[in-house]
Amino acid sequence: MSVTQAIIHRLTRSSNEKSYSLSDTPLASTELANRLLSEIKPLFVRRASKRYGCFSDEAGTFKGLVVNWLGETLNLTTFSQKAIEYLAIALEEQDVESDGLWLFAVDEQDAGRLLWLVQLRQLDGFVIDPDNRPDHCEYIDFAKTGVCASLNLEQVNQPGEKKYLTVSFGFGERPMQKLMLDYLSFTDTVDTIADTERFMALVEDYSREMPEETGRRYQKEVAEYCIEQAKQGEAVSYRELSGEIESSAPTGLDRFIEARDPELKEAFIPDRTSLKRYIRYSGRSRDVSISFSNESLGKNVTFDPDSNTLTLSELPASLVRQLKGE
Repeated sequence: MSVTQAIIHRLTRSSNEKSYSLSDTPLASTELANRLLSEIKPLFVRRASKRYGCFSDEAGTFKGLVVNWLGETLNLTTFSQKAIEYLAIALEEQDVESDGLWLFAVDEQDAGRLLWLVQLRQLDGFVIDPDNRPDHCEYIDFAKTGVCASLNLEQVNQPGEKKYLTVSFGFGERPMQKLMLDYLSFTDTVDTIADTERFMALVEDYSREMPEETGRRYQKEVAEYCIEQAKQGEAVSYRELSGEIESSAPTGLDRFIEARDPELKEAFIPDRTSLKRYIRYSGRSRDVSISFSNESLGKNVTFDPDSNTLTLSELPASLVRQLKGE
């Protein structure tokens, strides 16, 4: 990772205040910018709620600014200043509150040149000065990182490219989501849920060739592999997966998929939420919360679909002691 340019602006919008503090020049230290982005990228990769797409066909303010910047009509400073000014207008028009710092960073990668747009937040804290005395300070709370977008600048103007803009949000940011997606002129082009469910349906069919217990274990191993790939920010190639996970089935998963669904994409971005049910069954009501491994079903957990009844055996010792009042 190599950050070649970076700049930070401050933007606040509350019910009785709208202000922004715009920087006049990029950060002087690319080393500090690299360290900053090195804290952000793992958080972005681990987020399960990322959305993948590109700019919509309709004209949009941010999209237009990017085009002018890439055409060298604007430099990074002017581009980012105007982007914050227009974002402040959008917040005002839609009456959405927001507070934080906005990082714009150009990142040179083997896969291309990326623009990162990240909302950072600060917390009050203390620092010990050279005289060993505590002093008040503000520090970046990376755990509270807000909106984060990654734009592959090499692909923006390439015909046919439909997956060069990735957007994610932090917790508690529902009011900002629609606003930011509209502001960024974002349109979804990848349905990670549909792609994951289509793939796992084939895995289920494939595992039916195995003994029931082995099949459940295989589904769990596949789901765990996909989740781990997602945590690393990597797509899943079913050919690579087929070589990584062994099974007792008579044919390989890759050959099974080629025969059953030859139109399936060789690589897809997995949706972690869709995969969880292949690892654990869970559910809760107002009075009951239940969770168990998928391998337990049919062994010490049985389900009767006619009566919607779940029967448990081999209860956890701690639960037995509570039920007995011990």
